[in-house]
Amino acid sequence: MNKRLCLLAGYDRKNIVQDYVVYLARKLSKLSDVYYFADGNLSEKELEKLAPYTKYAASAPHHGRDFGSWQILINHIGWEKIMQYQEMIICDDSIYGPMSNMEDIFDYMALRDYDFWGLTENYGGQYHLDSYFMVFNQDILKHPKFHEFWKNIVPSNGQKTYESILTPFLTELGFNGNSYIKNYKKEDQLAYPMKLLKFNKMPFVRVKTLAEPEENLKESPFYIDARLKNESDYDTRMITNHLRRNGSFSGFGMSYYTKTIKNKFSNWFVK
Repeated sequence: MNKRLCLLAGYDRKNIVQDYVVYLARKLSKLSDVYYFADGNLSEKELEKLAPYTKYAASAPHHGRDFGSWQILINHIGWEKIMQYQEMIICDDSIYGPMSNMEDIFDYMALRDYDFWGLTENYGGQYHLDSYFMVFNQDILKHPKFHEFWKNIVPSNGQKTYESILTPFLTELGFNGNSYIKNYKKEDQLAYPMKLLKFNKMPFVRVKTLAEPEENLKESPFYIDARLKNESDYDTRMITNHLRRNGSFSGFGMSYYTKTIKNKFSNWFVK
């Protein structure tokens, strides 16, 4: 058995398994046994795209988004089997990547001997690790209170509620957690994808950062695709195709940009 288990949560408003999600599952399968569940109605044809890289892939509308999908997967697998793994990853498809070597990050964090960790940390509300990618060790997987946490997930409570309480919940149980990239400025780290990739070897770019740059991108939105190609071997056409399918051009992969974006980032156009 693989020493890691990965619970991969999905959501697509058009009920499509996008190419970038297939790539994400493929890369995660190199690290772990991947189980996938989507909040929606995905056809068998769509789910078959993930078959080579997952132990299980299914969907159903449950309106619980990521934590609801992770809860469903936990119930499907069962704690008896989950506790046999050394680590469990929770991940969702709100990220493009990976764009760097994930094994290096796992090796780096293993040396620090954390009970749980994430890639980035968030100071919105109470301090917590961002839940799009988190890792838990076997001690946590065996703890009854951790089992109760997942048993008590209620879809109507919303994603952000559970994300913000998971880190303090585990800390109160005596577990030691931290983030791979420290957030000393207490800012929205994911709004700086090029900075994170260049200086921290951040493996992911948040989908929302590129799909809604007016609100979520603090770097120049232009030519990011070229920079990604320079910093990684990630096929940025997967990003372009996804943004186009969802009507979010955002200037990515093309010289097109809206007047709103140009005005917001006008300082980058001053020569």
